[in-house]
Amino acid sequence: MRPARRKPRHLFRRAAILLLGLMTCAEAARSQPGRDCDFGPAEQAMVERADLAVQDAVPVLIQRYALPGAAVALVGNGHLRWTAGYGWAEPEKRIPFSPDTIFQVGTMTWPITAWTLLTLADRGRIDLDQPVSRYLRGRNLPESPYDPAAVTPRRVLSHTAGLSISRYAGFGPDETVQSLNQSYAGALDAGGQPVAILAPPGIGFDDSAGGYALAEMIIRQTANERFANLAEGRILRRLHMFRSSLPERPDPAPPLAVTYDDTGAPAPARSFSALGAAGLQTTAADYARFVAALMRGPCGEPPGRGVLDPQLVQRSLTPQPSTANALLFAGSEYGLGMALKTLPDTGHTLVYHPGDNPPNWHGLFAAVPERQAGLVVLTSAAGGRGMGVELLCIWLRALGETPPAECAGTPAPGG
Repeated sequence: MRPARRKPRHLFRRAAILLLGLMTCAEAARSQPGRDCDFGPAEQAMVERADLAVQDAVPVLIQRYALPGAAVALVGNGHLRWTAGYGWAEPEKRIPFSPDTIFQVGTMTWPITAWTLLTLADRGRIDLDQPVSRYLRGRNLPESPYDPAAVTPRRVLSHTAGLSISRYAGFGPDETVQSLNQSYAGALDAGGQPVAILAPPGIGFDDSAGGYALAEMIIRQTANERFANLAEGRILRRLHMFRSSLPERPDPAPPLAVTYDDTGAPAPARSFSALGAAGLQTTAADYARFVAALMRGPCGEPPGRGVLDPQLVQRSLTPQPSTANALLFAGSEYGLGMALKTLPDTGHTLVYHPGDNPPNWHGLFAAVPERQAGLVVLTSAAGGRGMGVELLCIWLRALGETPPAECAGTPAPGG
């Protein structure tokens, strides 16, 4: 007999109790276990300590935040080491989360869009510091008091172009989805706003989903190819992210996880006109492969893994001018598609990005390239962002890093 829908939060807690700690399907044995090269005992111990800390914490945090479950992946020694699903992807049908469960990851699309644009820069087809009008073929930004020539691809990717639309709400299954051109001129899922200049370019950080719609337009116009085809061909498939895509309509559930509104009731996944701003569907294991490409591989493979030149990878991880922000942590800066925070004590760089889509898709990735380590956590219900941040704090401590000051208030697992 199917559980009643009217008590979903109770269902979440009961499901969590039933399945906490159950790795439903995992590359839990090491991914490519024989490939660790030139890692000493101390480095191996650090990686294993981080693995255990995350594995111990996830069941506790799922219960603490009353989530139906989560999918988690860890990068260690520069490659995907471990991934698991916890709890129920569809509680009413008893379909468990697994490493192959698909999530909408919202703003975690931005790093993929940035890298796609950088592949065109790598080929000399886009200059990051030229006006975007050079690439728009007449689809220029609306008139404003500000100089449109100051809007460059670099400023678009670093959220310093002064552009409109912080987030897109998307379209429900019974709504007509606008084309990218229509959305660019007036997004119905953003109050009818066009992508426009609202503040002086180059002055400060203001994260803009509209900017990433503009980036998608630049990519499409320059390559004369659909953005989804280019991103999938140049980034996702080459990094072996075979379960990741940028579809015009979300996949059915399953394999897509069920998402929930703020009351805990199941809610439909949304469709997006600007796929470069919010359209990525992926798994924890797949996204961890992208995270691994931000750093050296286990046997000295260069960052980018042949997808992007290592110098451009480093440029994407270099703070851009005027990008001071508090996206998750005060004192952060922003590169090209990714947030950056210098960690206390070691001075290592924490690379991170949250991923949020309505109604309650909440994901987070983090990496410390100097330690060749990374974390991905994906959820589909309210409370997911809090869980992700707390898990990130626990993971950083296990790596031997002093986490940002915001982590001071996070209780230890079981506390």
